[in-house]
Amino acid sequence: MRNQYKRLDVFRCRHESHQGFANVVSAYHVLKEKGCYPNGCIYFKWKCRKLDRGLSCPKSYAHVGKKCAHCMEYFDEKIIKCPELLLDAEGYKLFLKGFRDFEMWLCGKRDKQVDFTGVIKAVKPRFVMSCRNGRSNLSFQGFLLVFKEGFVDLTHFEDTIYAILSSSQQTRFRLGENDQLDMQATLRLDRGRLILDRVHGIEVEKKASAKSWTQLEARQALLMGKILDEQYEKCLNCSYGSLVDVQESESLPGGDRKRRKLLCLKGISTPEYCIVQAKEILHQIDHCQNAEVFN
Repeated sequence: MRNQYKRLDVFRCRHESHQGFANVVSAYHVLKEKGCYPNGCIYFKWKCRKLDRGLSCPKSYAHVGKKCAHCMEYFDEKIIKCPELLLDAEGYKLFLKGFRDFEMWLCGKRDKQVDFTGVIKAVKPRFVMSCRNGRSNLSFQGFLLVFKEGFVDLTHFEDTIYAILSSSQQTRFRLGENDQLDMQATLRLDRGRLILDRVHGIEVEKKASAKSWTQLEARQALLMGKILDEQYEKCLNCSYGSLVDVQESESLPGGDRKRRKLLCLKGISTPEYCIVQAKEILHQIDHCQNAEVFN
């Protein structure tokens, strides 16, 4: 079984909100969250006649916002965006079949307790950002285990699945990369991601890593972490790149709005200045040189 919700090879969307992701969108976002294929979605872009002509705003605003609605220079532009289908007709037909099969399987597991067995790919501190009245607050809320595959009950799940671990659980078990464990948890869906929540009954079958995150290290990362402007692919795949759930509690038509940002736990703002990548390159060079000497 694979997570068809997180397929990234089905659609592309040119909506400006996706520019930071190189216009890559998940099947879940298009088919479940927005329901915008094949008819597209309609949104209104706020505009200002003065700012569009390069003139200054009488109220010294640098961009159009909610406070501009009653200004005579304000207007909105109706825009329709339709996702681009990357698959041919036969490929899309096969995708829809896999999509329905996955939803049927998920329907029998969602919000229920399951047994899970897997090998940890990564352990990262879990941070949540809350935004209220123009202010943001980043809080530490335990740890996140990342599995590239595993067994959900008797089903081999061949895709990424996450588990939320409390600080006390991580302190007790000191889990790290390549550790193999069995556990029970409640399977939840979070915007297309499968999350194992309320984890209990942990049994470490194989202890492979002596290195593990501690609560102190996580709080230090909270102080020095840097929220990135874009979700760079290199940073998403880095052990020090962590997705942060962002919850905005403004007065929005649909209530609270959730999204995600990328946090660099090393406090580096762009990949060009990444010391982690530089160390990895130097390590590879040293390894190759030592191999040549040995040969």
